[in-house]
Amino acid sequence: MKRSRLPIIVAVAAGLAILIAAWTGRITGSRIDQDGGHTLTMAVNLAHSGVMSLRTEAPLVPSMYREPLPVVVAAAAVLGIDAVHGRAARADYFEGPRARLVKTTNVLWMLLLCGGVYAAIRMFNPSRTLAVVGALLVNVQLPLIPSGFAGLGIDSLNSDLPAAALLISGSVLLAAGLVESRTWRCVAAGAMLGALALVKASFLYVFAGIAVSAALVGLVILHRNREWHIARNSLVVTACFVATVAPWMLRNHAQFGTYSIAERGGVVLLIRAVKDQMTAEEYRGAFYVWAPPGIRPAVGQLLGFQPLDLNRGGRLQRLNRYPSADFHADDVAAERAGRPDLAISYYRKARAQRVQLNREIGAALGSLEVDRRLQERALDMIAQYPWKHLALTVPVLWRGAFAAFPVLILGLVVAWRRRDLRLAAFLWPAIGLVLFYGLLSHFIPRYGVPVVPVAIAVAFAIAGRVVSSRRAIAGSDGPSWRSHSADPGDGK
Repeated sequence: MKRSRLPIIVAVAAGLAILIAAWTGRITGSRIDQDGGHTLTMAVNLAHSGVMSLRTEAPLVPSMYREPLPVVVAAAAVLGIDAVHGRAARADYFEGPRARLVKTTNVLWMLLLCGGVYAAIRMFNPSRTLAVVGALLVNVQLPLIPSGFAGLGIDSLNSDLPAAALLISGSVLLAAGLVESRTWRCVAAGAMLGALALVKASFLYVFAGIAVSAALVGLVILHRNREWHIARNSLVVTACFVATVAPWMLRNHAQFGTYSIAERGGVVLLIRAVKDQMTAEEYRGAFYVWAPPGIRPAVGQLLGFQPLDLNRGGRLQRLNRYPSADFHADDVAAERAGRPDLAISYYRKARAQRVQLNREIGAALGSLEVDRRLQERALDMIAQYPWKHLALTVPVLWRGAFAAFPVLILGLVVAWRRRDLRLAAFLWPAIGLVLFYGLLSHFIPRYGVPVVPVAIAVAFAIAGRVVSSRRAIAGSDGPSWRSHSADPGDGK
């Protein structure tokens, strides 16, 4: 080992030790419930009974309610805990010391996340310092941006942190693998993005678009330049993606007669379709209600709205799904009763329809049929108001990707102007995910969390290259963007 590298290795090891200590210090034994509770229920059943089931009582029947990868990781944690401390009652894993140990698996996701951000910035910029700062930035709560994964995601079993880690890492491998003639990176990219689809089922559809567009780009380059490596690499990435997701999809088809990765798509689409019916005043008000908290008062003053408009009888009451509403208890009761006619908010009206339909046919036909019919109902509603659906995409994007989406689009513009295929490939998955959520969901801010690290990496890469370009123009030896992005060995 060269002596000059020893201080760097020591500094990296010390930095990682500090980060891991900080991360584990943020993990508590607080109760795991809601989405994370579903994941943990399936994980405990898998670890203790060998069945990935959402039930808490016998007989345990297989389920595909949630995506499998977080369940498998949590189940591995449960088995490890049992090996050291012995098996315990189900409730002990949801709160207390065992819950804290299960959530400690998030340290691995944080390592992958920070490493992915570092690699992404280094791919487009030679500065190690800039890459380190960017990697550390995802640990900080940023104004107007739902970042701060060490605070927001590490003390839960929600899927946002794993999705963020897999998205940034898979995007780096995709960008490097498509452009460079290194098959192992294409294999890793396909596997990583496949794993992302097993965390966020919506990415399956996003990847279909990526695969088609990458193949088309490869064919165009083959026709123009007689270079076939991008077309070949796109096929390798797609094959590895399919190999990663196929076992779970085949399992679901064998068990439930569907190739879907998870349930819940129907109710999410219905929530969006119901909101398409909002009035013109509610449409304006959506920019106020869905604005980041830091600027919401200013937006309200500009548009003429105030908090009282969100209460019972207010102009924006149907947009208020939050506990702050003075009708929140009644709204939840209407949902649980399956009475959409008694619910006030659009959100509860849609969810009440699911409860209503589940009571009508769920016992006989099952939850998958309920979800399928909700999806059909939503698509019928969207078909009736296609222009209103498209128009609502604007405030929906404002809600879910307020700061990240403009940065991603800026990166795409830069990639187009610079003819930088690697930057474009890096942005493909994140932009695709944002557009999918914007068009086909109500895009709550939590859905946009996974794309934040990609936006941070792009912002740092653009800023760093601007500085380097100015130095190059001024006569320094800094590389230009084009020459750096064309060098397969950059960042080594």
